[in-house]
Amino acid sequence: MFEKEILESILEPITVLDFSGKILYSNQEFENYRSILGRRLNKLLSDIINLKYVKEGIPVKNLYKEIDEYKFLIDIFPYENDKVILLLRDITRFYKLEEESKREGTLYAFSKMLSELFHDMKGPITGIKAAAQYLKDNPGETELLDDILYEIKRIEEFINQIAYLNKPEKLNLSKENIHKLIDNVIVKFSKIYPDVEFVRKYDPSLPEIKIDKNQILNVIENLIKNALEAINFKGKVEVETGISFDEIYSPKRNKISIKIKDSGQGIPEDMLDKLFIPFYTTKEFGTGVGLARSYKIVKQHKGILRYIGNSTFEIILPIE
Repeated sequence: MFEKEILESILEPITVLDFSGKILYSNQEFENYRSILGRRLNKLLSDIINLKYVKEGIPVKNLYKEIDEYKFLIDIFPYENDKVILLLRDITRFYKLEEESKREGTLYAFSKMLSELFHDMKGPITGIKAAAQYLKDNPGETELLDDILYEIKRIEEFINQIAYLNKPEKLNLSKENIHKLIDNVIVKFSKIYPDVEFVRKYDPSLPEIKIDKNQILNVIENLIKNALEAINFKGKVEVETGISFDEIYSPKRNKISIKIKDSGQGIPEDMLDKLFIPFYTTKEFGTGVGLARSYKIVKQHKGILRYIGNSTFEIILPIE
């Protein structure tokens, strides 16, 4: 039979079943899996033919199923009135490759973190070393002590930033007007950067929300600062507020949205999955800690911080 020869030549498992679960046909590749998986594969077939949409004759593509360590994508095609054709694709290898890739990505991020950490601390340490050596040779130059203390403070602040990422902070919650916090940041930056146009699009009906004022202020300041850097301190920064209508994160419309958009080029595609990884940054002088810290603060508030495209970051925070 010509059709049978075609089916036998396909290197993916194929089988034809009737609705009683009886196997009417299977190619050699299917039989190979059957010999390995035995009853567990038979149970999977039984579960599939009992699905409502299969019984109704609706074709299904890419149905994901697992048997032990095996992972399959299954295509289901109605055949005549009382049979179904199943095409199984074993994606176990691809799944393992993806997991391995994720592990390698984590290892790369950790290696980069250590590299950046040592690089950023090298400057202050070199300064301390040079000042201490000079002070040793010139004991009367006590003003060098100020330089040493300054460099030590730089190291201390940097270590505190890193420690924050792994340390849960207690929130000091109070009801706040989010627009007042945003205005505090905009007023400060508008005085420093006169070439930037700040556009406010506020929803005046927003209620006060329970937040840690200082921490959320830190997040807003960090995001606006990033926006300013993205436009090289010349252009437009727009802040828009309102009730979040996101179907996933705010299905009950009980969260507010703060969108911060700049007139820059946006985030490159290859950076999107690394945005909130500490020490991953494209800035010449930056640690990449700011976004990671902001993400953690918003998450502690049971909110969401994300990049939604079009040069826009969004903060979603619960009203209560």
